[in-house]
Amino acid sequence: MTQRKKRATIAPERRRTRQIVVRVNAAEYAELTRRQAASGRRRLAAYIRSVVCGAGRAEPARSGMRARLYSELARTAANLNQIAHHLNEGHILGATGTEELARVVADLYREVHTLRRALVGADDVSDTGGEV
Repeated sequence: MTQRKKRATIAPERRRTRQIVVRVNAAEYAELTRRQAASGRRRLAAYIRSVVCGAGRAEPARSGMRARLYSELARTAANLNQIAHHLNEGHILGATGTEELARVVADLYREVHTLRRALVGADDVSDTGGEV
């Protein structure tokens, strides 16, 4: 037999005692649940509260896909940081090094742009054509 965890006692001023009933059609419900799932919130009510009131955790849990993309973006940022550190140390690149750096920076720019589009949704980001 497993033991259930006891819920933490909620202070009276934080207890949710008011209920609001809102009717939505099937399409609206589907959109709400899609957004809720993308936000990482487990409950629709918690998602709606966070959107309307900014209540709950400051940063909702990331879905698996978003966490993977976020990790990729962090690795790319680390690569850019290493390049900046190398240049700030005063290392001279030479002609071939400058060409290589330009190629690497262009690749990193495209990768950041692609990851950004994936994180926020391709329709939400203007396309700059990948030019640096």
